[in-house]
Amino acid sequence: MLNKFIQIKTDFWKKLSCTRKSWRFASTLPMLMGAIAFTIVLIPPHSAWGQTELLKLNWITGNRPSDTARIDHAVVRLDGYQLFLLAAPAANQQFPLAQRSQGIEEELNRIVNSNFNGSSEPDKLPIKIVIDEKSDQPTIEIGDRYLMTVTTMDAQLQGRDPQGWANQIVQILRDALIRAKQERQPQFLLSRGLMAMAIIAVVVVGLKLITHWQGRLKRQQEAIESRIENEAESNLEVVVVQDLQHQLAQQQKANLRDLQCRALELTYVGILGGGIFTVLGLFPYSRWLQPFLLSTPLQVIAIAFLTYLLIRISSLLIERFSGFLKAREFAMLRPYQRMDLRVSTVSRVLKNVAGIIWFSLGFLTILSSIGFDLVPLLAGAGIIGLAISFAAQGLIKDVINGFLIILEDQYAVGDVIVIGDLGGLVENMNLRVTQIRNNEGQLITIPNSSISIVQNLSKDWARVDLTIRVAYDTDPDYALGVLKNLSQEIYQESIWRSKIIDPPEVLGIDDLQHSGMLIRIWIKTQPLQQWAVSREFRRRLKLRMEEEGLAIGIPQQTLVLPSAVAQSPVTSASS
Repeated sequence: MLNKFIQIKTDFWKKLSCTRKSWRFASTLPMLMGAIAFTIVLIPPHSAWGQTELLKLNWITGNRPSDTARIDHAVVRLDGYQLFLLAAPAANQQFPLAQRSQGIEEELNRIVNSNFNGSSEPDKLPIKIVIDEKSDQPTIEIGDRYLMTVTTMDAQLQGRDPQGWANQIVQILRDALIRAKQERQPQFLLSRGLMAMAIIAVVVVGLKLITHWQGRLKRQQEAIESRIENEAESNLEVVVVQDLQHQLAQQQKANLRDLQCRALELTYVGILGGGIFTVLGLFPYSRWLQPFLLSTPLQVIAIAFLTYLLIRISSLLIERFSGFLKAREFAMLRPYQRMDLRVSTVSRVLKNVAGIIWFSLGFLTILSSIGFDLVPLLAGAGIIGLAISFAAQGLIKDVINGFLIILEDQYAVGDVIVIGDLGGLVENMNLRVTQIRNNEGQLITIPNSSISIVQNLSKDWARVDLTIRVAYDTDPDYALGVLKNLSQEIYQESIWRSKIIDPPEVLGIDDLQHSGMLIRIWIKTQPLQQWAVSREFRRRLKLRMEEEGLAIGIPQQTLVLPSAVAQSPVTSASS
């Protein structure tokens, strides 16, 4: 029998290996597509003219302001492209950076929209540098109109002197205006329009395929789950290794379908957002909307959606990993049943912990995107957490004791336990509390810190401790023989053989009193089956005792009545 189980286990692992290989590409493709699409969405607008690279190089080489912590930055854009940065002290700004950058952008847009002030060639625009007599700082003019003043802080941010940085800004402006002129030509707009139509068509087809694929996976998942429920209902009485093997394989398939559906949801949103973002970036008139798509409200929505998907995907991955752990215990039925309970309990706790971690990270990311400084927030949270820890020592004890209960496998979800005067089926447990359902259907919640001694009635195996008292004048050997024959009969039946681990033991006569002989029987059973076995055994025992003429034990009493007529004792029986 053991060799047969080992062969079943080997075949099962081969099937799982083939399933993993065949579905590996199918389950990875949606995630890869979603990652590519989200990468497209999260790529910031082009930093034109090498501005970002120059800024990074200056900071790396040490050419940066001495007090950068007190400096604010603002970006000047044209047609959605970043041109250069402005800098100013964070406090006591005479002219706020937002107002300054907005004025420069409005002037550049006026020049572009007015056909470059009548000049057909942007490179022929008179862009000149004039030194301001009052501030002794270079100012940039386009034609006869003032554009901006290059401050010392602007130049220090780039590691340059004001005059040198003003010359580079002039070149950046000329290149930007030339590009703006080219992008407004009819040929350019026509080619970008055709490109936008092609991108929209590809996005629509991709969304249709994802929708169809997702619907197909959901139908397959529902069919598999329905099949699992039907098989579980039909196999309530007899559970064998093959049934558990098949149910686990089906559950693995259902989890895989659910995981693929979540990956397709991520891919759907990524492709839709990436397509919109790319189309907007094709035209100079709509490119300014790209920074808006990456603005704070949409970032919060995207982070919240991504956090939800990560929680769902982590839960599915934990389920799948739990299934592989259970599959390793198919060689013997009893270790598998215990492993099933323990892995199910641990997976529940891991899901809760993973959900809390992802939610916390998502919440902190949202705060960061809104503009909160996380360093003092985390420092304050640490101090508050330390203060709460002193006030919530019971909660800490609950968590520590709950962790030890799971680590030591004292009990798991599905076990029947007794804690003090309370007992019942463990329906739910986490690091803080344990919830049990008693015989009356009441749900009892017990803090883990209050659990010191626990009786587990269903771990590994159980035992029926059955005693029967027969009449005092019964032949002991005959009574023991009847009970042994009954024990063998029930053990030989297949429906009860799956519940009884070893042949029942008729231990013999444990007590001898005036009420009769006490005979004890031990029956070793599967977990949670001791009650069903004991009820059936008592029912058959009642019928067999009537058939064999075995009488139940009745207390015996002897009364001695003083009398002149008769001195012999009178014996009576009373129940």
